[in-house]
Amino acid sequence: MAQCPACGRPVAMVRARCLYCGAALPAEAVAAAEQSAAASSAGPVTRSSTRALLVVDWGADPPASSEAVLDLSPYEAALRRRRGGYRLECVLEAAEAEREAARLRSAGLRVFLVAEAATRALPWVAASGAREGGGLRLRGEGGSRLVAPSDLLLVVRGPIVREYQAKVARRKVDTAGLEGGHRFHLHLKASPSPLELDPGEFDFRESGRLSASSLLELSAWILTLAEGLPVDDGFRWLTPALGPAPPAPGASLAPSALSRTPGRDPKDPSTVLDNLEQFRFYSAWRAAVERLRVGSPPDGGAVLT
Repeated sequence: MAQCPACGRPVAMVRARCLYCGAALPAEAVAAAEQSAAASSAGPVTRSSTRALLVVDWGADPPASSEAVLDLSPYEAALRRRRGGYRLECVLEAAEAEREAARLRSAGLRVFLVAEAATRALPWVAASGAREGGGLRLRGEGGSRLVAPSDLLLVVRGPIVREYQAKVARRKVDTAGLEGGHRFHLHLKASPSPLELDPGEFDFRESGRLSASSLLELSAWILTLAEGLPVDDGFRWLTPALGPAPPAPGASLAPSALSRTPGRDPKDPSTVLDNLEQFRFYSAWRAAVERLRVGSPPDGGAVLT
């Protein structure tokens, strides 16, 4: 991977200057970054990927020297200790990741390695449902699923940011925006694919009249279901990484519908961006870490220990 000659960090963008320190980059570093970007955009990573994610547990009483080991400022290190939880530090080739993990562990940090292929399972999206006994009956594409508390491994939740892609040239100031959203992922012990719930599109008609907003209602259901289990909401601390919003089948306010607003040329719809893919990636590696922590990989799950 190309590195900035001034600060030594990886070249994160194809540009003439380093994203981190602003130093001018030599032509060979820019060319290497272009090749890396082309390789990463060639298509989805297959299960034969040899890369691994290196995750540090900041809730495991990290040593005072962790800021020097990870090249952090004292403020950033203090912030991570205060927040706790797990943090993805980097993605490396498996052999390099093993060496880096050994270095961090020797410094007293608790480290998990997760195969990148283990983060690629697509979620099963629940469109409707209701409480049933002590669990949830969820319905989606392909039928319904009954989720009992004993089936759950982990719940991951987080806010979804939505906005229109900025145009290069504007004739007037845009005043209309898009409302944000929320997602819940229910990770099961027996499956690598999470169950995804969107409060904004969830149909509650089976459960009768709502006693609160859709977000509060669904949150109450899930927190009751997951009582005593870890519920991770660390995604809210991440800076949103926006990309083209994926379609939401059957949703009345799907991004595909929002992209054609009244009074605009249908041949030039505004592109809707969101951070849903970022949330799904975060949720996937967080679940993989939890499986490593409890020693319970699902059938077909690929993890590195």
